[in-house]
Amino acid sequence: MDAYRNLGYLEWTRHQLEDARQALEGALKLSPGDEYANYYLGRVEMDSGIYPKALTHLEKCKGVWPNDPGFFLHMATGYLSLRRDSDARHALAHVQKLDLTDEQSVKYGALLIASQENAAGLEVFGRMRKQHSNAEWTLVNLALAQLLAGQPGDAFSTAQSICTPQGPAAAWTIMGIAAAETQDHEHASEAFRKAAELAPGQEERWLDLTRELMEQQHYIDAVAAARQGLEQLPRSYALRLRLGAADMKSGHYQEAEDVFRDLIAKGDPQPTSAIGLAQVMLREARFDAAAEILEDAQKRLGTSFLLVYFQGIALDRAGKPGEAITKFQEAVRLNPKNAEAHQWLGKAELRARQVDQAIAQLEEALRLDPNCQPARRLLAQAYAIEKEPGQAMQQTEPGEIPKAMGEEAADFFFPAWEMPPATQ
Repeated sequence: MDAYRNLGYLEWTRHQLEDARQALEGALKLSPGDEYANYYLGRVEMDSGIYPKALTHLEKCKGVWPNDPGFFLHMATGYLSLRRDSDARHALAHVQKLDLTDEQSVKYGALLIASQENAAGLEVFGRMRKQHSNAEWTLVNLALAQLLAGQPGDAFSTAQSICTPQGPAAAWTIMGIAAAETQDHEHASEAFRKAAELAPGQEERWLDLTRELMEQQHYIDAVAAARQGLEQLPRSYALRLRLGAADMKSGHYQEAEDVFRDLIAKGDPQPTSAIGLAQVMLREARFDAAAEILEDAQKRLGTSFLLVYFQGIALDRAGKPGEAITKFQEAVRLNPKNAEAHQWLGKAELRARQVDQAIAQLEEALRLDPNCQPARRLLAQAYAIEKEPGQAMQQTEPGEIPKAMGEEAADFFFPAWEMPPATQ
Protein backbone atom coordinates (compact mmCIF):
# COMPACT_ATOMS: atom_id res chain seq x y z
CA MET A 1 0.00 0.00 0.00
CA ASP A 2 2.83 2.41 0.87
CA ALA A 3 4.36 1.87 -2.55
CA TYR A 4 1.10 2.87 -4.30
CA ARG A 5 0.65 5.89 -2.04
CA ASN A 6 4.23 7.07 -2.47
CA LEU A 7 4.04 6.62 -6.23
CA GLY A 8 0.77 8.56 -6.30
CA TYR A 9 2.32 11.39 -4.30
CA LEU A 10 5.33 11.52 -6.65
CA GLU A 11 3.13 11.62 -9.76
CA TRP A 12 0.97 14.35 -8.19
CA THR A 13 4.00 16.54 -7.52
CA ARG A 14 4.99 16.03 -11.17
CA HIS A 15 1.40 16.98 -12.15
CA GLN A 16 0.87 13.62 -13.85
CA LEU A 17 -2.68 13.54 -12.55
CA GLU A 18 -4.04 10.43 -14.24
CA ASP A 19 -1.05 8.32 -13.20
CA ALA A 20 -1.32 9.72 -9.69
CA ARG A 21 -5.03 8.92 -9.56
CA GLN A 22 -4.51 5.31 -10.58
CA ALA A 23 -1.78 4.75 -8.00
CA LEU A 24 -3.71 6.36 -5.16
CA GLU A 25 -6.90 4.51 -6.01
CA GLY A 26 -4.83 1.34 -5.81
CA ALA A 27 -3.61 2.41 -2.34
CA LEU A 28 -7.16 3.04 -1.14
CA LYS A 29 -8.34 -0.36 -2.37
CA LEU A 30 -5.85 -1.88 0.03
CA SER A 31 -6.46 0.60 2.86
CA PRO A 32 -9.64 2.69 2.40
CA GLY A 33 -9.12 4.69 5.56
CA ASP A 34 -5.54 5.80 4.93
CA GLU A 35 -5.51 9.56 5.60
CA TYR A 36 -2.58 10.44 3.39
CA ALA A 37 -3.84 8.43 0.42
CA ASN A 38 -7.20 10.18 0.76
CA TYR A 39 -5.49 13.54 1.07
CA TYR A 40 -3.29 13.10 -1.98
CA LEU A 41 -6.14 11.73 -4.07
CA GLY A 42 -8.29 14.66 -2.92
CA ARG A 43 -5.58 17.06 -4.10
CA VAL A 44 -5.35 15.24 -7.44
CA GLU A 45 -9.12 15.52 -7.96
CA MET A 46 -9.05 19.17 -6.86
CA ASP A 47 -6.29 19.96 -9.34
CA SER A 48 -8.41 18.22 -11.99
CA GLY A 49 -11.42 20.38 -11.08
CA ILE A 50 -13.46 17.35 -9.99
CA TYR A 51 -14.64 18.95 -6.77
CA PRO A 52 -17.30 16.45 -5.60
CA LYS A 53 -14.75 13.63 -5.50
CA ALA A 54 -12.02 15.91 -4.18
CA LEU A 55 -14.03 17.09 -1.20
CA THR A 56 -15.26 13.57 -0.42
CA HIS A 57 -11.65 12.41 -0.01
CA LEU A 58 -10.37 15.54 1.71
CA GLU A 59 -13.14 15.56 4.31
CA LYS A 60 -12.00 12.10 5.41
CA CYS A 61 -8.57 13.35 6.44
CA LYS A 62 -8.92 16.73 8.14
CA GLY A 63 -6.16 15.78 10.55
CA VAL A 64 -3.51 16.06 7.84
CA TRP A 65 -4.68 19.27 6.19
CA PRO A 66 -1.79 21.75 5.77
CA ASN A 67 -1.89 25.21 7.31
CA ASP A 68 -1.45 26.63 3.83
CA PRO A 69 -3.52 29.52 2.36
CA GLY A 70 -3.38 28.08 -1.16
CA PHE A 71 -4.99 24.87 0.06
CA PHE A 72 -7.85 26.62 1.85
CA LEU A 73 -8.43 29.00 -1.06
CA HIS A 74 -8.75 25.98 -3.34
CA MET A 75 -11.09 24.30 -0.86
CA ALA A 76 -13.28 27.41 -0.77
CA THR A 77 -13.37 27.42 -4.57
CA GLY A 78 -14.56 23.81 -4.54
CA TYR A 79 -17.21 24.45 -1.91
CA LEU A 80 -18.56 27.46 -3.83
CA SER A 81 -18.73 25.46 -7.05
CA LEU A 82 -21.02 23.02 -5.22
CA ARG A 83 -23.01 25.87 -3.61
CA ARG A 84 -21.80 24.94 -0.15
CA ASP A 85 -21.42 28.58 0.84
CA SER A 86 -21.27 27.95 4.57
CA ASP A 87 -18.37 25.52 4.16
CA ALA A 88 -16.64 27.99 1.83
CA ARG A 89 -16.87 30.72 4.46
CA HIS A 90 -15.48 28.32 7.05
CA ALA A 91 -12.48 27.59 4.79
CA LEU A 92 -11.95 31.31 4.20
CA ALA A 93 -11.93 31.90 7.96
CA HIS A 94 -8.71 29.84 8.06
CA VAL A 95 -7.19 32.01 5.33
CA GLN A 96 -7.83 35.16 7.35
CA LYS A 97 -5.32 34.00 9.97
CA LEU A 98 -2.50 33.33 7.50
CA ASP A 99 0.08 35.46 5.74
CA LEU A 100 -0.85 35.95 2.08
CA THR A 101 0.98 37.01 -1.03
CA ASP A 102 -0.63 39.75 -3.11
CA GLU A 103 -1.91 37.17 -5.58
CA GLN A 104 -3.42 35.11 -2.78
CA SER A 105 -4.99 38.26 -1.35
CA VAL A 106 -6.73 38.91 -4.67
CA LYS A 107 -8.07 35.34 -4.72
CA TYR A 108 -9.11 35.65 -1.06
CA GLY A 109 -11.02 38.89 -1.66
CA ALA A 110 -12.67 37.49 -4.79
CA LEU A 111 -13.83 34.39 -2.92
CA LEU A 112 -15.22 36.51 -0.09
CA ILE A 113 -17.28 38.48 -2.60
CA ALA A 114 -18.40 35.23 -4.27
CA SER A 115 -19.54 33.84 -0.90
CA GLN A 116 -21.59 37.01 -0.19
CA GLU A 117 -19.13 38.31 2.39
CA ASN A 118 -19.16 41.67 0.64
CA ALA A 119 -17.95 43.90 3.47
CA ALA A 120 -14.98 41.64 4.18
CA GLY A 121 -14.14 41.37 0.49
CA LEU A 122 -14.27 45.14 -0.02
CA GLU A 123 -12.02 45.57 3.00
CA VAL A 124 -9.42 43.28 1.42
CA PHE A 125 -9.40 45.20 -1.86
CA GLY A 126 -9.44 48.56 -0.07
CA ARG A 127 -6.44 47.49 1.98
CA MET A 128 -4.57 46.39 -1.14
CA ARG A 129 -5.32 49.74 -2.72
CA LYS A 130 -3.68 51.52 0.22
CA GLN A 131 -0.68 49.19 0.15
CA HIS A 132 -0.11 49.75 -3.59
CA SER A 133 -1.40 53.29 -4.06
CA ASN A 134 0.24 53.74 -7.47
CA ALA A 135 -0.80 50.36 -8.91
CA GLU A 136 -3.58 50.51 -11.50
CA TRP A 137 -4.52 46.86 -11.01
CA THR A 138 -5.63 47.53 -7.41
CA LEU A 139 -8.14 50.13 -8.60
CA VAL A 140 -9.51 47.80 -11.26
CA ASN A 141 -10.03 45.11 -8.60
CA LEU A 142 -11.62 47.55 -6.15
CA ALA A 143 -14.06 48.75 -8.83
CA LEU A 144 -14.90 45.15 -9.77
CA ALA A 145 -15.45 44.25 -6.11
CA GLN A 146 -17.76 47.23 -5.67
CA LEU A 147 -19.72 46.23 -8.75
CA LEU A 148 -20.10 42.61 -7.63
CA ALA A 149 -21.02 43.76 -4.13
CA GLY A 150 -24.00 45.69 -5.48
CA GLN A 151 -22.47 49.18 -5.39
CA PRO A 152 -22.60 50.27 -9.05
CA GLY A 153 -22.32 53.97 -8.22
CA ASP A 154 -19.07 53.49 -6.34
CA ALA A 155 -17.82 51.09 -9.02
CA PHE A 156 -18.52 53.68 -11.73
CA SER A 157 -16.60 56.38 -9.86
CA THR A 158 -13.64 54.12 -9.08
CA ALA A 159 -13.38 52.80 -12.65
CA GLN A 160 -13.83 56.27 -14.14
CA SER A 161 -10.79 57.49 -12.21
CA ILE A 162 -8.52 55.30 -14.38
CA CYS A 163 -10.49 55.24 -17.64
CA THR A 164 -8.07 56.98 -19.98
CA PRO A 165 -8.15 56.90 -23.79
CA GLN A 166 -5.37 54.29 -23.60
CA GLY A 167 -7.12 51.99 -21.15
CA PRO A 168 -7.43 49.76 -19.30
CA ALA A 169 -10.25 47.96 -21.13
CA ALA A 170 -11.33 46.22 -17.91
CA ALA A 171 -12.01 49.55 -16.22
CA TRP A 172 -14.09 50.74 -19.17
CA THR A 173 -16.06 47.48 -19.04
CA ILE A 174 -16.74 47.89 -15.33
CA MET A 175 -17.85 51.47 -15.92
CA GLY A 176 -20.16 50.27 -18.70
CA ILE A 177 -21.78 47.57 -16.58
CA ALA A 178 -22.17 49.97 -13.64
CA ALA A 179 -23.79 52.58 -15.90
CA ALA A 180 -26.16 49.98 -17.40
CA GLU A 181 -27.20 48.82 -13.93
CA THR A 182 -28.10 52.41 -12.99
CA GLN A 183 -29.98 52.92 -16.29
CA ASP A 184 -27.38 55.41 -17.55
CA HIS A 185 -27.45 53.88 -21.01
CA GLU A 186 -25.64 56.70 -22.78
CA HIS A 187 -22.53 56.29 -20.64
CA ALA A 188 -22.91 52.50 -20.79
CA SER A 189 -22.79 52.29 -24.58
CA GLU A 190 -19.90 54.78 -24.72
CA ALA A 191 -17.91 52.76 -22.18
CA PHE A 192 -18.56 49.43 -23.89
CA ARG A 193 -17.59 50.91 -27.24
CA LYS A 194 -14.31 52.15 -25.78
CA ALA A 195 -13.62 48.76 -24.17
CA ALA A 196 -14.14 47.05 -27.56
CA GLU A 197 -11.83 49.58 -29.20
CA LEU A 198 -9.10 48.93 -26.62
CA ALA A 199 -9.50 45.14 -26.67
CA PRO A 200 -10.77 44.30 -30.17
CA GLY A 201 -9.62 40.70 -29.90
CA GLN A 202 -11.85 39.98 -26.89
CA GLU A 203 -15.19 38.58 -28.04
CA GLU A 204 -16.85 39.52 -24.74
CA ARG A 205 -16.30 43.24 -25.31
CA TRP A 206 -18.24 43.20 -28.59
CA LEU A 207 -20.99 41.09 -27.02
CA ASP A 208 -21.32 43.61 -24.17
CA LEU A 209 -21.57 46.48 -26.64
CA THR A 210 -24.14 44.81 -28.89
CA ARG A 211 -26.19 43.69 -25.91
CA GLU A 212 -26.37 47.24 -24.57
CA LEU A 213 -27.26 48.68 -27.98
CA MET A 214 -30.05 46.13 -28.38
CA GLU A 215 -31.28 46.90 -24.87
CA GLN A 216 -31.64 50.51 -26.03
CA GLN A 217 -33.37 49.28 -29.21
CA HIS A 218 -30.56 50.75 -31.31
CA TYR A 219 -30.66 47.76 -33.61
CA ILE A 220 -28.96 49.37 -36.62
CA ASP A 221 -26.03 50.35 -34.39
CA ALA A 222 -25.96 46.82 -32.95
CA VAL A 223 -25.72 45.37 -36.46
CA ALA A 224 -22.83 47.70 -37.25
CA ALA A 225 -21.04 46.83 -34.01
CA ALA A 226 -21.51 43.09 -34.57
CA ARG A 227 -20.08 43.39 -38.08
CA GLN A 228 -17.16 45.41 -36.74
CA GLY A 229 -16.52 42.73 -34.15
CA LEU A 230 -16.62 40.02 -36.80
CA GLU A 231 -13.97 41.88 -38.78
CA GLN A 232 -11.71 41.33 -35.78
CA LEU A 233 -13.02 37.85 -34.90
CA PRO A 234 -14.36 36.29 -38.11
CA ARG A 235 -14.80 32.87 -36.48
CA SER A 236 -16.86 34.07 -33.53
CA TYR A 237 -19.98 31.93 -33.26
CA ALA A 238 -21.55 34.13 -30.58
CA LEU A 239 -21.07 37.30 -32.62
CA ARG A 240 -22.64 35.70 -35.68
CA LEU A 241 -25.66 34.76 -33.60
CA ARG A 242 -25.82 38.31 -32.26
CA LEU A 243 -25.57 39.71 -35.80
CA GLY A 244 -28.47 37.53 -36.93
CA ALA A 245 -30.56 38.58 -33.94
CA ALA A 246 -29.78 42.27 -34.45
CA ASP A 247 -30.61 42.02 -38.17
CA MET A 248 -33.91 40.38 -37.27
CA LYS A 249 -34.81 42.99 -34.65
CA SER A 250 -33.98 45.78 -37.10
CA GLY A 251 -36.35 44.26 -39.67
CA HIS A 252 -33.59 43.03 -41.99
CA TYR A 253 -35.13 39.59 -42.27
CA GLN A 254 -33.26 38.42 -45.37
CA GLU A 255 -29.90 39.38 -43.86
CA ALA A 256 -30.82 37.57 -40.63
CA GLU A 257 -31.94 34.50 -42.55
CA ASP A 258 -28.64 34.46 -44.46
CA VAL A 259 -26.66 34.56 -41.18
CA PHE A 260 -28.60 31.72 -39.56
CA ARG A 261 -28.63 29.57 -42.70
CA ASP A 262 -24.87 29.98 -43.01
CA LEU A 263 -24.38 28.74 -39.43
CA ILE A 264 -26.63 25.75 -40.09
CA ALA A 265 -24.79 24.94 -43.32
CA LYS A 266 -21.51 24.96 -41.40
CA GLY A 267 -22.85 22.26 -39.08
CA ASP A 268 -23.85 24.26 -36.01
CA PRO A 269 -23.81 21.62 -33.23
CA GLN A 270 -26.28 23.64 -31.19
CA PRO A 271 -29.98 24.34 -31.95
CA THR A 272 -29.48 28.09 -31.66
CA SER A 273 -29.11 28.96 -35.34
CA ALA A 274 -32.10 26.81 -36.31
CA ILE A 275 -34.19 28.54 -33.67
CA GLY A 276 -32.97 31.91 -34.91
CA LEU A 277 -33.95 31.03 -38.48
CA ALA A 278 -37.34 29.82 -37.30
CA GLN A 279 -37.81 33.13 -35.48
CA VAL A 280 -37.23 35.02 -38.71
CA MET A 281 -39.80 32.86 -40.49
CA LEU A 282 -42.32 33.31 -37.69
CA ARG A 283 -42.01 37.07 -38.03
CA GLU A 284 -42.65 36.73 -41.77
CA ALA A 285 -45.67 34.45 -41.15
CA ARG A 286 -43.88 31.49 -42.77
CA PHE A 287 -45.15 29.17 -40.07
CA ASP A 288 -44.98 25.80 -41.85
CA ALA A 289 -41.44 26.54 -43.05
CA ALA A 290 -40.41 27.40 -39.48
CA ALA A 291 -41.81 24.12 -38.22
CA GLU A 292 -39.92 22.20 -40.92
CA ILE A 293 -36.62 23.90 -40.05
CA LEU A 294 -37.05 22.96 -36.40
CA GLU A 295 -38.05 19.40 -37.26
CA ASP A 296 -34.93 19.01 -39.41
CA ALA A 297 -32.79 20.37 -36.56
CA GLN A 298 -34.34 17.89 -34.15
CA LYS A 299 -33.52 15.00 -36.50
CA ARG A 300 -29.95 16.27 -36.79
CA LEU A 301 -29.28 17.23 -33.18
CA GLY A 302 -31.76 15.22 -31.12
CA THR A 303 -34.66 16.35 -28.99
CA SER A 304 -34.35 19.43 -26.82
CA PHE A 305 -36.82 21.63 -24.98
CA LEU A 306 -36.26 24.70 -27.14
CA LEU A 307 -36.66 22.85 -30.41
CA VAL A 308 -39.98 21.23 -29.52
CA TYR A 309 -41.21 24.40 -27.78
CA PHE A 310 -40.66 26.54 -30.86
CA GLN A 311 -42.10 23.80 -33.07
CA GLY A 312 -45.24 24.05 -30.99
CA ILE A 313 -45.39 27.81 -31.50
CA ALA A 314 -44.89 27.47 -35.25
CA LEU A 315 -47.61 24.82 -35.53
CA ASP A 316 -49.96 26.87 -33.34
CA ARG A 317 -49.44 29.89 -35.59
CA ALA A 318 -49.99 27.67 -38.64
CA GLY A 319 -53.46 26.82 -37.33
CA LYS A 320 -52.61 23.23 -36.37
CA PRO A 321 -53.61 23.06 -32.70
CA GLY A 322 -53.61 19.26 -32.53
CA GLU A 323 -49.98 19.00 -33.66
CA ALA A 324 -49.07 22.02 -31.53
CA ILE A 325 -50.54 20.34 -28.43
CA THR A 326 -48.35 17.28 -28.98
CA LYS A 327 -45.22 19.44 -29.18
CA PHE A 328 -46.13 21.57 -26.17
CA GLN A 329 -46.87 18.44 -24.13
CA GLU A 330 -43.37 17.21 -24.97
CA ALA A 331 -41.91 20.61 -24.08
CA VAL A 332 -43.67 20.56 -20.70
CA ARG A 333 -42.35 17.06 -20.06
CA LEU A 334 -38.81 18.21 -20.86
CA ASN A 335 -39.06 21.40 -18.78
CA PRO A 336 -42.01 21.22 -16.37
CA LYS A 337 -41.02 24.46 -14.60
CA ASN A 338 -41.27 26.66 -17.70
CA ALA A 339 -44.36 28.85 -17.31
CA GLU A 340 -44.48 29.88 -20.98
CA ALA A 341 -44.61 26.27 -22.15
CA HIS A 342 -47.64 25.63 -19.92
CA GLN A 343 -49.24 28.87 -21.17
CA TRP A 344 -48.82 27.93 -24.83
CA LEU A 345 -50.08 24.40 -24.18
CA GLY A 346 -53.14 25.80 -22.40
CA LYS A 347 -53.76 28.19 -25.29
CA ALA A 348 -53.58 25.39 -27.87
CA GLU A 349 -55.88 23.18 -25.80
CA LEU A 350 -58.37 26.03 -25.45
CA ARG A 351 -58.44 26.48 -29.22
CA ALA A 352 -59.08 22.76 -29.53
CA ARG A 353 -61.99 23.14 -27.04
CA GLN A 354 -60.18 21.01 -24.44
CA VAL A 355 -61.30 23.42 -21.76
CA ASP A 356 -60.58 21.43 -18.58
CA GLN A 357 -57.07 20.56 -19.74
CA ALA A 358 -56.47 24.18 -20.75
CA ILE A 359 -57.53 25.46 -17.34
CA ALA A 360 -55.13 23.08 -15.61
CA GLN A 361 -52.20 24.21 -17.79
CA LEU A 362 -52.97 27.92 -17.45
CA GLU A 363 -53.32 27.63 -13.68
CA GLU A 364 -49.93 25.90 -13.58
CA ALA A 365 -48.44 28.69 -15.71
CA LEU A 366 -49.69 31.26 -13.21
CA ARG A 367 -48.43 29.22 -10.29
CA LEU A 368 -44.97 29.22 -11.84
CA ASP A 369 -45.18 32.86 -12.91
CA PRO A 370 -47.91 34.91 -11.19
CA ASN A 371 -47.09 37.86 -13.48
CA CYS A 372 -47.83 35.96 -16.70
CA GLN A 373 -50.57 38.22 -18.06
CA PRO A 374 -51.28 36.21 -21.26
CA ALA A 375 -52.00 33.15 -19.12
CA ARG A 376 -54.28 35.22 -16.87
CA ARG A 377 -56.31 36.53 -19.85
CA LEU A 378 -56.61 33.08 -21.40
CA LEU A 379 -57.68 31.59 -18.07
CA ALA A 380 -60.49 34.14 -17.78
CA GLN A 381 -61.72 33.08 -21.22
CA ALA A 382 -61.47 29.42 -20.26
CA TYR A 383 -63.58 29.98 -17.14
CA ALA A 384 -66.19 31.82 -19.26
CA ILE A 385 -66.37 28.96 -21.75
CA GLU A 386 -66.63 26.43 -18.91
CA LYS A 387 -69.70 28.24 -17.56
CA GLU A 388 -71.28 28.62 -21.02
CA PRO A 389 -69.98 25.78 -23.19
CA GLY A 390 -71.87 27.03 -26.23
CA GLN A 391 -70.11 30.37 -26.49
CA ALA A 392 -67.28 30.80 -28.94
CA MET A 393 -63.79 31.49 -27.77
CA GLN A 394 -62.97 35.17 -27.96
CA GLN A 395 -60.34 36.25 -30.47
CA THR A 396 -57.01 36.53 -28.69
CA GLU A 397 -53.78 38.26 -29.52
CA PRO A 398 -51.22 35.82 -30.91
CA GLY A 399 -48.74 36.99 -28.28
CA GLU A 400 -45.13 38.09 -28.55
CA ILE A 401 -42.85 35.53 -30.10
CA PRO A 402 -40.21 34.55 -27.52
CA LYS A 403 -36.76 36.03 -28.00
CA ALA A 404 -34.38 34.28 -30.36
CA MET A 405 -31.25 32.63 -29.11
CA GLY A 406 -28.44 35.16 -29.46
CA GLU A 407 -30.89 38.07 -29.37
CA GLU A 408 -29.59 39.02 -25.97
CA ALA A 409 -27.23 37.68 -23.34
CA ALA A 410 -28.30 36.72 -19.86
CA ASP A 411 -25.79 39.17 -18.48
CA PHE A 412 -22.75 41.23 -19.28
CA PHE A 413 -19.32 39.65 -19.25
CA PHE A 414 -17.48 40.80 -16.16
CA PRO A 415 -13.71 41.18 -16.57
CA ALA A 416 -11.36 38.86 -14.72
CA TRP A 417 -9.65 39.88 -11.51
CA GLU A 418 -6.35 41.62 -12.12
CA MET A 419 -3.34 39.83 -10.69
CA PRO A 420 -0.29 41.74 -9.44
CA PRO A 421 2.86 41.78 -11.55
CA ALA A 422 5.05 38.70 -11.24
CA THR A 423 7.86 40.75 -9.72
CA GLN A 424 6.91 43.07 -6.88
